[in-house]
Amino acid sequence: MADRLSLANALAEARIDRPAAERIATEIIEAIHENVARKSDLDATRNELKADIAAVRTELKADIAAVRAELQAVRAELKADIAALRAELRSEVAALRAEMASLENRLLIRLGGLMVILFGLMFAALRYLPPPH
Repeated sequence: MADRLSLANALAEARIDRPAAERIATEIIEAIHENVARKSDLDATRNELKADIAAVRTELKADIAAVRAELQAVRAELKADIAALRAELRSEVAALRAEMASLENRLLIRLGGLMVILFGLMFAALRYLPPPH
């Protein structure tokens, strides 16, 4: 009420007739009161924001936990895949080693056969060549 009276007095001093000054002051004060937030409005808004923030926080924590669980599942799956690949690789390496050993044996046998043939040819050549003079 004091604001309205002081505003009406200020308008009257500005040479606006008293009834018009009071009417203008009333309209201005009512417009201000309709558009200005009160402390209770701010408190209510603050409480709503706190509740919203808490809800978002809870939701984010749940989402983070879900992502962590999914990462753990992916990690376990990858570990299983890596272990399977290692086992497969080990069996492949063992098979290759066995094949290399088999090839080594076959090459050794062929080399031995070639040596026998070469010695045979050398002895035959020595036998049928004329003796040295």
